[in-house]
Amino acid sequence: RRKDSLTNGDKLGSKVKRIGPHIEIFQVFQERNRFIITKKVVRLITIMQARVRGWLERKRLQRITAKALYHGPNLKAVIDMYRGLIHHVKYQLGLWRTRQIINLAELEEWMDRKKFYETMFAKREHWQGLERSELLKYFNDCGHFPTQKQIDDYWDMACRERQKYYEVIKKSQAIEMIFTLYPPRGANVANNTRIKSTWLRPIVNGEEGYKYIVSGHPILKRANIQIVGKLVARSIRERKMRQYYKA
Repeated sequence: RRKDSLTNGDKLGSKVKRIGPHIEIFQVFQERNRFIITKKVVRLITIMQARVRGWLERKRLQRITAKALYHGPNLKAVIDMYRGLIHHVKYQLGLWRTRQIINLAELEEWMDRKKFYETMFAKREHWQGLERSELLKYFNDCGHFPTQKQIDDYWDMACRERQKYYEVIKKSQAIEMIFTLYPPRGANVANNTRIKSTWLRPIVNGEEGYKYIVSGHPILKRANIQIVGKLVARSIRERKMRQYYKA
């Protein structure tokens, strides 16, 4: 019996050793190897970040310099062209603060858009240019969906400023029109007065929702007519109340 009790005790002890203590108790009594952040470590991290960011900016500058050769003789000439366009867009929209800070990301975005617009223009261009009736289709090919009235209003205003009426639109005029109606990021236009959000052509966070309707995007869902009716009725009621209090 004594041997049996000893063997049972040994088995129990080995079982306890094998199972071990609870993980939380184990962590309390164990020393933690904490990473101590010193001034030297902070300096090393700062130097590493500076090297990586510098490398990324140099790569971006090389990429932009290569892209600039498509738009002009050199990068300086392209930047001057970009600044002139930004100044013109702000002037057309009535923004008098025309101070410009050149941002490489915004400059690259403008060059990419300009090249895309020129490519789409070349697909529709005749030997002289585009006819005025083709402007709406050209805008749609470029991924923009203004109304015909918005295009006509801007074109009539541009012709009045130049004191000359054009039936055939050249490439530079068409691209200038697109960038005026849809300003580049570098213009920092918060509220675009030319293109306004409507029920049929909503604009959410600067992005046109109509292109999702045209393309039949899978994110679209059939709306509940009751919810839509309440939303429209509330909007009409709020607009009438604002007009009443203004009067």
